[in-house]
Amino acid sequence: MPTTDDYGQGVNIASLTDAPDASKLAKDLANAIAPRSVMRFASASARGAALSGATAPVEGMATYLMDVGRLEVYDGSTWVTPPQSLTSTSSGLSAASGFSQLDFAGYREGRVTAIDIYLTRTGATINEANGNINDTVCCTLPSGWRPTHQTINGTWDSGVAGGGFVVGTDGICTLRSATGNINNGSNLRLHVVFIKTT
Repeated sequence: MPTTDDYGQGVNIASLTDAPDASKLAKDLANAIAPRSVMRFASASARGAALSGATAPVEGMATYLMDVGRLEVYDGSTWVTPPQSLTSTSSGLSAASGFSQLDFAGYREGRVTAIDIYLTRTGATINEANGNINDTVCCTLPSGWRPTHQTINGTWDSGVAGGGFVVGTDGICTLRSATGNINNGSNLRLHVVFIKTT
């Protein structure tokens, strides 16, 4: 009866009583270890061509697709992307002059980032005219929680009025539109979701 590896992975180890055959030994080891490691393929179609018949995927098998830069695991019926761990922060936001921070939360899973900001207007009223306001910087996101490739559009709401804002790669959040005046004492909730490219 063949012995197996010390890690419980079912890799058979040649016995001293087996006939000497270095080529077979090397191939047996490679064939046993390859499906238990992260295999690299140029694409999903290349993977499909390689992993069929006797080498069909089994549950727990992992592959890396080079064309899309993605790790996938076979769950017994299909290839899935493993879930990323959730990272969060509640510190580092800098409120601009005329605003005070009430709350801040950032959440990131993989490359997807969601930002929630809660501010109070402490400065003079920002007047709305036909849905427009003067561009007004309200806060700056902390480093590491900013878009990486372009300016992103978000939305804000005060319960009385709402509108849009933008956040740049420098983290500066700028109110740009409103459905009503933003008065002193108004509480604004800002929300934006974006994908980091790096």
